[in-house]
Amino acid sequence: MTVGIAPRALAIAAFGLTAAYAAPAVADTASEIRALKARLNKLEAQEAEAKRAAKIAAQQQAAAAHAAPAPVGVAVQAPKHWYDRISIRGYTQMRYNGILDSSSYNDTYAYGDRSVGPRQNFFLRRARLIFSGDISDHLYLYTQFDLASSPSGTFSSSASNIGYAAPNFWGFYNQQIGSYNLNAGNFAQMRDAYADISIDDKKEFRFRVGQSKIPYGFTNMQSSQNRLTLDRPDAINTAQKDERDLGIFFYYTPEHMRHLFRDLVKNNLKGTGDYGMFAFGAYNGQGANRVELNKGVHLVARLTYPYVFANGQVVEASVQGYTGRFVPATSGIRPSLGMGTNWAGYIPNQFPWANSKGYNSPFATSSYLPFVNGPGYNNLYNNFNVANYNDTTVNFAAACVNGCNGLKDERVAVTGVIYPQPFGVFAEWNWGQGPSLDPYQFTIKSSKLNGGYVLVTYKYEDKDFGLGTFFPYVQWQQYRGGAKTETNAPVDRVNELEAGIEWQPLPEIELTAAYAHMNRTNLALAPYRQWQGDLLRMQLQWNY
Repeated sequence: MTVGIAPRALAIAAFGLTAAYAAPAVADTASEIRALKARLNKLEAQEAEAKRAAKIAAQQQAAAAHAAPAPVGVAVQAPKHWYDRISIRGYTQMRYNGILDSSSYNDTYAYGDRSVGPRQNFFLRRARLIFSGDISDHLYLYTQFDLASSPSGTFSSSASNIGYAAPNFWGFYNQQIGSYNLNAGNFAQMRDAYADISIDDKKEFRFRVGQSKIPYGFTNMQSSQNRLTLDRPDAINTAQKDERDLGIFFYYTPEHMRHLFRDLVKNNLKGTGDYGMFAFGAYNGQGANRVELNKGVHLVARLTYPYVFANGQVVEASVQGYTGRFVPATSGIRPSLGMGTNWAGYIPNQFPWANSKGYNSPFATSSYLPFVNGPGYNNLYNNFNVANYNDTTVNFAAACVNGCNGLKDERVAVTGVIYPQPFGVFAEWNWGQGPSLDPYQFTIKSSKLNGGYVLVTYKYEDKDFGLGTFFPYVQWQQYRGGAKTETNAPVDRVNELEAGIEWQPLPEIELTAAYAHMNRTNLALAPYRQWQGDLLRMQLQWNY
């Protein structure tokens, strides 16, 4: 309304003066000039009033958004307190697992879902509660709790394997017998607790301090609230327990990329959110909610670039890697052969602990503690000589003596994504080395690993009958390497094909059904047998 008022007033004045000069005999020049001046003063007053009103409106808006002091005499909304800026949201997932077929019912197990196993029915997989918000222009807080966490030793379970040695040439120890407990589960546990500290007004450069997700692997950074598959693939997920750790991370994201990362989640395209176009960080390395066990830190870096085509399709390519040293947990087991196979637990007669010949051997028991072959530990062969296994004076102690520096733990991964508009592909592969139990189950050392996954999906939105959104998908995954976060870091061998569909009848409700043909290692119990089978799983998720 105010644009152009002053130029028009000047034009009118100029025209009037010109007219007065050209025809002094026709009109009263002095009266016309006075009229034009009055008109000009009125227009200028209107323009000044409009500017003042616009300024007051802008100040009111700034006061409401940033609690800035209001101009004297201007009524504005009361400033918000920091706790008024905190939002609360969450989601809950309830599952049902059914074993259709299994080569070894008692060995049925999945790394990403502890509810997969014999005698299991309904299960609360997650019950998340999230508090987040911009406390100021430069500080963002995020805290997440899981009210359905199941720490080790909770829920009813069988005691463990107990072994035996057959009197003939070979023997197996793989019987799962024992008692059951009635321990409780579903405890509250912190998942995230971090602050994003922005060092510029556009929030392109920021530091994330606290416990948060490690910027490694697209599927690890994807929220379980948005991910298609019920579990993350082993090949990427074994890199980091619970995908999180305590550390400091630097993220750089250009402003237009920040909006893109946000929209890929907001528009239901299964994005990760903003973990930076470039990320670099240092973290403990032992996993979320776990005590650090060595002085060293893990270092991680990631570079990703999403590209938007003219038709709106988005593709993203990433490369990432980390390096550090990891301290594995150990517990007593009985050495044997065949780990990660159907005949795991095989004990040849030549082994000194297979019969009475090795009665005095420290291995003639099911509670042998695997030796960690890394800096800071006793040397295995300085403490035990296999040739002298009958010597009752053997003093074997695979103990940590010099600080337990841990074993080398490093990986590099590549990622390629075509976001589902409507056809989508997600693929990742990683290589590296990490803690792994050797085939004899004597020692844990750093060994090579590799694996990844390919997921194909299609997004269908039913606009004819209003049935909602459907995501049918197929995923293949493979992994060969140690599961460093499991006790004794056993070898994990996975080859799995899964087909499923996610149905979103309402934005707040999701129902997923998945069928998987699995070939997996039972990482929970020694001697870590391999099992094959078919599994049908269903999950209901409600968002709030």
